[in-house]
Amino acid sequence: MASEATPDSFLQKTDAELLYLVQHPELYHPALVAQARQELRRRGMSPAQLAEAAPTEPEEEESAWAGVGRRVALGAAGVVLVGFGWWALQPASPPPAPAAAVEVPVELEAVAARPLPTFEAETARQVDEVRRQLPAANRADTTATGRYLRMARRYWLAENQANYLIGLALTDSATGTFPGQVDLALERISWFMRAKAYNQNLHPLMEERLTQMQKGLGLRRSSLGYLKRNYEAVGKPTPDNQLRADHHEAVLIGEDLLGRAGRQAPLRGKLSEL
Repeated sequence: MASEATPDSFLQKTDAELLYLVQHPELYHPALVAQARQELRRRGMSPAQLAEAAPTEPEEEESAWAGVGRRVALGAAGVVLVGFGWWALQPASPPPAPAAAVEVPVELEAVAARPLPTFEAETARQVDEVRRQLPAANRADTTATGRYLRMARRYWLAENQANYLIGLALTDSATGTFPGQVDLALERISWFMRAKAYNQNLHPLMEERLTQMQKGLGLRRSSLGYLKRNYEAVGKPTPDNQLRADHHEAVLIGEDLLGRAGRQAPLRGKLSEL
């Protein structure tokens, strides 16, 4: 059985392929099945739809229940025949007047489905820009540059998703899928943080910029955790002034990594005190 797959490989699978993993957990490692469920949740599939996709009972149990069903059906048939004979001997009676049909209104609840974007195309452009920001002497070391750019890709995938979700909270546009999408973004952040813990023998400038990325994602992780707890407590994320300040600083860090001019100094402290 397969045991591992990278998060990127699940982004490339179709809904049908992911559903096959969920419907056949006996064929795959539990971690793969869990990641397939998470990706389907990210694409907007509700918990009820995932429950419907769960595997059916084993064939042995189905066979046993089928045997019981046949015995019950034979018994019921006998009772029906006896009842029919008794009814045939009774005097005829006029048929009852038909009851008036009662229409029951059906209420449909609309649930907005907003899948979490992957930002693959935007991330590719940002990584290319990060590479251009490196001095030529650093780029000449292709081994170090390759390691640095892989880390930059992890950063931008996480940063773009975090920025998107915090933007939903700031504009009061979050839906019921928000907590699950926050979990996926936090996994992206952890993916970067785990790799950052290792010494990759990079040039000082690369290390300095990775530290900037780490700081920015630290702000994102704190903000997303706060918003998720807030959503679960009151039914929607309610950003405060500190979260807005952290969001502004994280955005400026990303702008700095891209070498964009006209930057302002990061905000410090609470907005109410500035």
